[in-house]
This record gives sequence, structure tokens and C-alpha cells, in this order.
Amino acid sequence: MKRSREGPGESPGAPSKNTPTGVSPVFSRTARFRRETADRLLALFALYGYREIILPSFEYLDAISPGLDPAILPRLYLMQDRGSGHVLVLRPDATAQIARLSTQSFRDRMLPLRFSYSTSVFRDENRTASLLRELHQTGLELLGDPSFHADLEVLDLCLLGSKIFPLENPLLVLSHATLQEDYLRLPDSGKEETAALRKAFYSREVEALDAIFTRNGLPERARITSAFAGRVLSPEEALDLVSTLEKKCPGTFSASSLDSFAGLLKALSGSRNPSEIRVDMALSPPGPYYTGMFFRMYARESFTHMASGGRYDRLGLAFGHDLPAVGFAYQISHIEELLRRREGETQDSSLVLVVHSESTFSELEPAISRLRSGKIPVLSHRIPERGLSFSPEEALREHEEIRAVLWKSSENGIFSLLLRDRPLRTSASLSELLSSLSAFSSESPR
Repeated sequence: MKRSREGPGESPGAPSKNTPTGVSPVFSRTARFRRETADRLLALFALYGYREIILPSFEYLDAISPGLDPAILPRLYLMQDRGSGHVLVLRPDATAQIARLSTQSFRDRMLPLRFSYSTSVFRDENRTASLLRELHQTGLELLGDPSFHADLEVLDLCLLGSKIFPLENPLLVLSHATLQEDYLRLPDSGKEETAALRKAFYSREVEALDAIFTRNGLPERARITSAFAGRVLSPEEALDLVSTLEKKCPGTFSASSLDSFAGLLKALSGSRNPSEIRVDMALSPPGPYYTGMFFRMYARESFTHMASGGRYDRLGLAFGHDLPAVGFAYQISHIEELLRRREGETQDSSLVLVVHSESTFSELEPAISRLRSGKIPVLSHRIPERGLSFSPEEALREHEEIRAVLWKSSENGIFSLLLRDRPLRTSASLSELLSSLSAFSSESPR
């Protein structure tokens, strides 16, 4: 009789020895890039008063779900808490977590609150369009300030932080969720008509939009369709459009939203680099909880957004407290992939391999200490006196992180240094070779 395979942690069939699809270990250059980039971004945010928060890996599902996008609910990783019996969820969204913690734990504190974070979110993305199931994000949230000045601070920090990666020629594309909803509101229309309108809007089908508005007795909206949904605008052009919307479509748009967005666009038009910012009123929101301006940041050579965020003033209500908020997150996993494609798969060679035997170690040990004192990473590798051949050329060929190989011949007492893409150098003086190595190491950043 077969034994029953029940209980947590057990799965049918032989155990898999492969890493699960959609997650992967992070090695060497990418691991260092992620850690150093996170440190620099968090340091930048700290200059603006953002306090770092380390978020819990698990949440109770019933506590966090009111603030989650309904579209991701089927893609959550769930498990049962052995102690309480409640359902736990592996962190699917950092913004919702911070909103819950802020409204429930900091609601009586003096506002505004500023938090920054660097963490991973987990979603079951078993689809061909997205294979990543662990996404690393670094971002910030500003809670308690409803003004466009808070929006401006978030946008400025997103652009400033992009220089740390660096993202060449980043493009920040803005829109406004409430103005979109005002524009797309059809009185007394059925679900099919509303769905057709939204599809045409986000697809920028100007003729279809004109037809729907005309059919529903809204000719004034049809007249602004080309400007509102058919073009990508500069901040100055968008300011001109927003300033005329109330006149062209009286009673359609929220006056407070128009004023706030106009104030933001005016500030952006005055002092920011205009080549870094565009306004697309038909941009699709990153999530359902956005209420004001929202944005995505792109790199010129990619169609995948590198950062996204915006204003989400109603999210706090999902957790029982009205708390205006704005924030954004860099999609670090997307940025790492972009930089890999840009730079190629070759590693930044930074490691010096010092090869020694028992008899040569005493002479090479001071060199190892000197190099490490100079912040040059050294891998010390011992080989037997006899019985094992060592090829420095093969070490450089097979290990891309190695920049140079240093050793001493036990036969003739000559020191040798083989630098990547340079001819072999030999000398009876170790100091001479170390000087060459230090000069070579300073030629390109580690």
C-alpha cells in the first residue's frame, strides 16, 4: 500500500532539483550592483527626510487584500499560518503594505510621513508575457501631503535617482487618473458602451472615441479628443490643454484636479529639463488605486517601464483612515536586464588571482595584503608543488571576473603577471609588477 503524501511542504513526484521558474539567484556583478545601487538610492532619499523601512515578508491576507489590485489577487502566494490558522500572503505589493502600516500604526503621528524601501515583491506570473515572479523594487512613499508640491518632490527624486543606475536619457511620462475618469464617464450608458470607450481611449483610437461621444450626445468631448487622447504633449502643451478643459467641456472635469495638475505642469515647465518629461493623457494607470497624477519612467532603448508611481489618495480608506499619499518604485529587475543588454554579458573584471605554492606563499603574502589594502580584491589560490599544472590563460578565459593573474615560478624564482588583454610581464622584482597591476586596475572602475 502506498504511503499518503499529505501535509505542508510535500509535492507529488520526485523532488525537483531545479530553481523554480521565474526566480533566479543573483551573482557577482549584478548582486553588487543591486546592493550598491540600493544603498545610494536610500542615501539620496534620506537627504529629503525619507526614513528606511524594512517590510515584513508575510501579511495576513484579510488585512492586506483591501488595498490590492483585484487583478493580482489570483496571482498571490498563499499559505496557512500554523499558529493562528489564518491565511498568510507572501508580499505582493510594497505600496499597499506601507499604506496599511501607516494608517494603522502612524495615524496619530504628525504628518507628512516619508518612508523609503528596497525589497522584493512576489506574484505568480505563469504567463508568457511575464516570467518574473520575484521583482525587486526600490522606492518611496510620501503620506499626508495632498498638494502638487509633494507630487513634484516625488517626480524630482525619480529623475535624480535615475542618474545613479545610470539610465541614459530617461523619459518620464505623466498622466492624471481623475481627469481620465472624468473624461471617460458616460451617463446612462451600459457596460458594453463603457468598455468600448475605455478600450478606444487606451488604444488611442480617436475616430472610435469621436463616434462614441457623438452617439452619447457629448459633442464637446468629441471636439477635444484629438488633443486629449491622440497626442503626447510637452509639459507646456499639456498646461495649455488643461487650462482650457473647463471652458471647452464645462462641468466635466473636477476643478480641484484641474488646478492641482495645472500647478504641477507649470512647475515642471519652469525649471525641469523638458526633454525628460512628456504628458500622455491616455497613458494606462499602473494600478486601480491612483487618484491623481501618475507616471511611468522609460529608458530610450526599452519599451518596458523602469519606474512607476503616482498619487493614491483613496488607498488609505481601504485600511480605515483617509490619508493622501504619493510615491513611486524603480523596477530594479527591469533595470538590471536593460543594463545587461546594454553592456553585454561580460563581467566587470576586478579580481586579482594570486597563485602560490607552499614554498612561494611567504613572498607573495605581503603582495596580497598590499593589494587588499588598496581596495583591490584578491583571490588567493594554493596549488601543490607538483602533480597539478596551472594555466593562467585558462583562468582568465573561464573566469570573467578575474582581471589579472600573479604568480612566482618555483623553478627560476621569476615573478609573472598576466593582465587581461595584455602581454605577459615577468620580473625579478615583485614591486615592479605590483606597480603595473595598480596602474592597470585604476584604468577602469571596479
